[in-house]
Amino acid sequence: MSEEGASVPVDVVLAISQQEWLQGDLVNSDKLRAHIPDSILETQFAGKEPTYWLLVSHSCTVHARRYDDAPFVEWLACKIIKKPFHQYLNALNPRTLQLQVGTGRYLELRIHRRVWTRRDILPSIVRAEEFSLDDEARKVLGYWLAHAYNRIAMPDALVERLKGEAGEEGIARKVDEFLSLNNQLLHSAWVSFQPKSELRHGEPYVVSFRFLVKPQYSRQQDELQNRLGSLVGLPRSLSDGLEFDGAEVTVLQDFTMLDAEDYVRYNLHDWLSLGEESDSGDE
Repeated sequence: MSEEGASVPVDVVLAISQQEWLQGDLVNSDKLRAHIPDSILETQFAGKEPTYWLLVSHSCTVHARRYDDAPFVEWLACKIIKKPFHQYLNALNPRTLQLQVGTGRYLELRIHRRVWTRRDILPSIVRAEEFSLDDEARKVLGYWLAHAYNRIAMPDALVERLKGEAGEEGIARKVDEFLSLNNQLLHSAWVSFQPKSELRHGEPYVVSFRFLVKPQYSRQQDELQNRLGSLVGLPRSLSDGLEFDGAEVTVLQDFTMLDAEDYVRYNLHDWLSLGEESDSGDE
């Protein structure tokens, strides 16, 4: 049921602004049903409507002053789950994201489950009342959406060395274990590695990790550092081709722009392919 030819009220942009629509706003599935063609639901979603739709167009697009500059907005299908999978938190996985929206409630999104609608429908629909994203969740969402298109690749040789040799548990698997146990307390994970290029056998990479604690859990920094140390140990030579320069737990606000020049966001699942997929069920 295409709406391509529908006329646009001159005050539609003003109405969108007055209602304060933003990236990360959630609506119940039935609110968009009339605006999504049956063929799209059938071919992309096996004919099944999701529980919710999440508005993922950038807020600047949603509020573009000239309607014709941004006539359409994008939505991602999502559902509520009770138990998170640690590698889907904090944007660690570029294809699947889980965001906490309440006590024991998480919103799950998959990057390919998306649709577009006309922007002028926004003033006529209402947002979901039972769940919403807080400011921190919206920041994670924005990073995750961008990361789906902009990933930083690690050298293949480094990936193999981080995994560990046959019969040996590599440092990356120990980092994965730390994330598995503590991911809900962390804002993000970061990695520094030098050099950035492929190296021949025997030439070493130098690698280090930083884990940023969410401000509300800053008092647990020392405890988390102890847990991390017990897993990864002290800086040392791990093999002829890998030098471990340490791993540190840092409170988010103490991680500076100068630090960020040497580090990149660590996406374990995508870069190292160590994590197992989890098929979460609906609530």
